Amino acid sequence: MKTKLLIIIVLTMFLISCKKERSHEYWDSEYGDKAVGYLAFELYWDEYDDILSPIDGVRITASGADGFLKNYDFASPEDAADALQQIPEGTYDLLVTVDMAEKDGYIVTQSATEKGGNNLPATTAALKDPSSSPHQSWYGIVTATVKDGEITIARFQLKRLLSMISITITGVPDGATITAEASKVAQYVELTTPKISAESVDDVQLGSLSGGGIQKIENRTLMPTALGNDRTIITLYATYNGVTLTSTVDAPKMESGRYYVMEIAYNGLSPYIYVSGTDINDWQQNWTADGEILNPDE
Repeated sequence: MKTKLLIIIVLTMFLISCKKERSHEYWDSEYGDKAVGYLAFELYWDEYDDILSPIDGVRITASGADGFLKNYDFASPEDAADALQQIPEGTYDLLVTVDMAEKDGYIVTQSATEKGGNNLPATTAALKDPSSSPHQSWYGIVTATVKDGEITIARFQLKRLLSMISITITGVPDGATITAEASKVAQYVELTTPKISAESVDDVQLGSLSGGGIQKIENRTLMPTALGNDRTIITLYATYNGVTLTSTVDAPKMESGRYYVMEIAYNGLSPYIYVSGTDINDWQQNWTADGEILNPDE
């Protein structure tokens, strides 16, 4: 059923673009005496939940070897699919960013001089506030060759940008409070490589919980673990009866687009906790506490 829905959505976008082929096949060149063709854009999500996410902004950057550079902005994926773009014939590298607007907490920087791992200008995405936990965003890169008078479909396979984590603490006593923060978090992701930055941010706030029984910090988004780190650090501060216990959780690195789930018993909190990861699917990993290592540096 999931696969059928994906096919229907993609096919609908393609048919919308084909309508433009009939209505704009012969419009006058916007580039003087240069031979021109046409680009139609198609966005493709891997996950059902991503397809259903509300989208309020799409930007597509097209870059050609002759110095051509142009940004196309659309309000939605439907608008992007419904817009046929005239462009000089040639081969183009294209970058799409979806829901990375500044108003949503993102900073996207496009270099005027540096190139990425293709013909595109080096483009990075960061969070204005590393602790803000904005909604997920997506990006993709494709190469398209446009021929004189023809329509080329540029089909983007979208990747999630952010990591996501949920933390469950069981057996929390009434009146206890727990806050969580992450360290070794990347400052940015270079979309055109793609490459995660080695520069990192510490003290990224993941949220807090209080009360009794089972308490959760759910679906917090953040940048992935900075390049060069095989592990990430989650710090838990548990306060009860005026006493605070600091637990350093040594966990697997977080990757872009993946969802991490950790469950720990309150009475199992200790100064140092080593966590191993078990893949559930391409997107999700469970983190399991393997017990305290009293001398982790030995």
